Amino acid sequence: MKLDHLPEYTRRVFLNRTLQALGAAATLPLATACFGEAQAAASTPGVPPLVFLNTREYITLVALGDALIPPGGAFEIGAGDVGLARRIDSYLPRMDPGIATGFRGALAFVEEQSPALAGKKTPFSALSEGDRAAVLNGMLRSDGLARGVFTATKYVCVVHFYTVDETWKFTGYDGPMLLENAR
Repeated sequence: MKLDHLPEYTRRVFLNRTLQALGAAATLPLATACFGEAQAAASTPGVPPLVFLNTREYITLVALGDALIPPGGAFEIGAGDVGLARRIDSYLPRMDPGIATGFRGALAFVEEQSPALAGKKTPFSALSEGDRAAVLNGMLRSDGLARGVFTATKYVCVVHFYTVDETWKFTGYDGPMLLENAR
C-alpha cells in the first residue's frame, strides 16, 4: 500500500524534530540551574566568553567533542585543537531557535542521563576518556531518544569540525573554489 499523502521525512527533518523534542524534554527540569550557571559563566576560569551556551553546557560540549573527535584519532588534530566547542557556541544563535534550544537539551541529556547507559553515575564531563567512549557506545546501541541524541550531537560536532580550515589537509580538500583567486 503506497501512501502518497504523507510528506517526505528527510534526515534533516528527523534531526530538526529530534533536537526540538529533546530541548523541550530536557531543559525544563534544568532551567533554574542553567540560569544560575549562565550568570556565573563570565567568572569561570578556562571558559571563554560564551555567546549562546552556559558554562555547564560548554564544558559538556568540550567533553563530547573530545570523545567524538580525539586528537591522534583519524587525524592528528582533534576537537580541542580547533576550539570546536567555541565554534559551535558562536554558531548556535544563527540556527533555528527550536534547534538551538534542542541542542541545549541534547547536551543536558548527554551530561546527566547518558552515563547510566554505561552503568556510570558521574556526569559525562567528569568521566575518563574510556568511560566517555563506553557511554557513547551505549547511546549508539540503544533505541529511541539516546540514539537520536547521539546521532544529532555527532552530526553537529563533525560538520563543524570539517568546516575548520586546518582539517582540510587531512581529507585532501583544497578549500572552496571561491578562494582559489585569493591565494
